Amino acid sequence: MAEEIKSREDLYGAVWSKPMMKLAEEFGISGRGLAKLCERLKVPVPPRGYWRKFSLGQSIKKTPLPKVEFTRYDQWKNQTSLDDLERRRKAVKEHSEIFNNPDVEIKDKEIQEIAFNTLQAEQTRKPMVIVSEQDITSPMVKKFLISQTRNKNTLRSTNYRDTLAIDVTDSCAFRAAFLMETLLQGFKARKWDFSIEKEDASPHARMFVNLFGRRIYFAIIEPFTNKRFPLTEKERKAYEEDHHYGRVPKYRYIPTATGRLHLSINDGKRVYQSWEDRGKQLIEASIKEIMLGFIYVAIQSSNEAILALEREQRLKLEQARKLEEERLKRLDAKRYEKLIADSEAYSQMKKIQNYVESVKNQAQDQAVDPDSEISKWLEWAQSKINNLNPLKNGLPKFSIDGHHENINNPSASFLDDLFRDH
Repeated sequence: MAEEIKSREDLYGAVWSKPMMKLAEEFGISGRGLAKLCERLKVPVPPRGYWRKFSLGQSIKKTPLPKVEFTRYDQWKNQTSLDDLERRRKAVKEHSEIFNNPDVEIKDKEIQEIAFNTLQAEQTRKPMVIVSEQDITSPMVKKFLISQTRNKNTLRSTNYRDTLAIDVTDSCAFRAAFLMETLLQGFKARKWDFSIEKEDASPHARMFVNLFGRRIYFAIIEPFTNKRFPLTEKERKAYEEDHHYGRVPKYRYIPTATGRLHLSINDGKRVYQSWEDRGKQLIEASIKEIMLGFIYVAIQSSNEAILALEREQRLKLEQARKLEEERLKRLDAKRYEKLIADSEAYSQMKKIQNYVESVKNQAQDQAVDPDSEISKWLEWAQSKINNLNPLKNGLPKFSIDGHHENINNPSASFLDDLFRDH
């Protein structure tokens, strides 16, 4: 597979690395479509017979990539085309994984059996055929089609977008309706729970299938593109009257329908799949792949939920580890402070004890009376020495202020307390 294409230079390197037809297959477009893109971006392509000569080991000079000065609009349009090329390649790769790797990993043990059986059943099921107008059973789709038939030239298809997740122009309304009916009948045949969710903040309905406990949303839309039209003299004057400063633009951009259908499937979060018309290959030819896509997205959504939970647990463990390290540092600092204080007290006690011993020896030499002042002083001094002795209550203890540490695993009890409810 070619490297990621982000610029003209990347596209130039890709088209000279393998035949155009093979490269076009990676992007899910026709060879002619790729050639037209190269022509628009002024990227030279290998001439006819190049790869045959290359396979024979002949040395063939490449046509160098010319330097071209594009306008800002052309630069934006070219970059959009390159981004769309990468998006298409990603979609082709993901779609290929559905067919070539049906035994996808299922992390949730509770749905492993049912998800595996559903995936296998869908693999062996015969491909569905797009329904005809006579086979439509859904009341919502029937109303949608009636509105298009009676008001073909005046009513936009989006009048029913509050009940159907369809957002297309009239030119694609019938195809979108038949595709939606095919999906709804497919859900019914597979006994998949299907619902419609309406949000007050949005005029659009959200349609979803409940698979393995996950909501899988889907919608049929018609992509739009901005077409550039030069401003007329009248429009330029009107712009100058409305805007007293700034440069007058040369063009106006009008959103224009592409006439292509686009079906998107997602879990409302991170997992996403899409299909759309590609040249002569219409989306109706991908019904089997689309139904498999619902299962794939549901499984991936479940996996993402498990991974998110694992990430959360790892984050909590990391936070707990840091908190435990800080706690142990604080305890160690207290231990050290106590060690310094005890050693200083012990040193002071030894100094005083030596002095008192010297006084006591001299007093014994003079045969001092037990009731004398010096005897009372010696008794008082000895009590002070005993009070200064840090070992008077026994040997030092590792625990501080009631904190008992597990020396082999000092953070064990802390983590147990933290995750006792999880």
